[in-house]
Amino acid sequence: MLKKVLFGALTVLLALSLIGCGGKKDTAAADKKDAAVTVEGTADKAVLAYAQLYAYGNPDEDAIKAAGLTEDEIKKVQEQVIGGPMFAFANFSLSKENLESVVNQYTEKIKAKTNVKVTLKKDDAENPVVELAVSTINNDASTKAAEEELNILNKALEELKAQGLTDEQLVASAEYQAFALESLNKIIDAYVFNAESNLEVPCVAVDKAEGKKYWAPKDISAIENFIWSKK
Repeated sequence: MLKKVLFGALTVLLALSLIGCGGKKDTAAADKKDAAVTVEGTADKAVLAYAQLYAYGNPDEDAIKAAGLTEDEIKKVQEQVIGGPMFAFANFSLSKENLESVVNQYTEKIKAKTNVKVTLKKDDAENPVVELAVSTINNDASTKAAEEELNILNKALEELKAQGLTDEQLVASAEYQAFALESLNKIIDAYVFNAESNLEVPCVAVDKAEGKKYWAPKDISAIENFIWSKK
């Protein structure tokens, strides 16, 4: 059951919709209108923000600004992206400090291995196109690779609780905490990533805070499915 909780989280962390991507405004197109419409940010930075946010929950600051992401928007997505694995890891009776350590290890692993990259492929005033490149997670291979270590940890935890140890006692046990941390770090290190693949992301301008316009992907689900290897 714990294995399903832990690895099931991998495929459901990004249930929220992506909100935007950006591009440079084609000033020549403004001549066709009575008044120019300003779209904030740039295509590459905006797409980078959303891809990073939905991949591991922590976009670069300049990308956040380019995408016009608010603190509430970021926190809402982080609850899905980071909250999922945090809930799964919490099932192993970790202390607060060790739980934070494992979650940080998880997010840093995803950040390093997914290696999110973007390129402005088409600079257009109405529909800029960004090429997104990501080394996506191979969920099936990751589950198989970490299965042995997860079973060891699961069995050990079950035996300790069968002996009458409570969660509070396990949290206070330096020996158990060290064992659980080592096992969970091995599980995270066992994650398997696919070779880099690319997705073209066409965008449209949308209204956001303070009357400003930013970009949004035409097909939000395509980006989510791409990042998390969903079909």
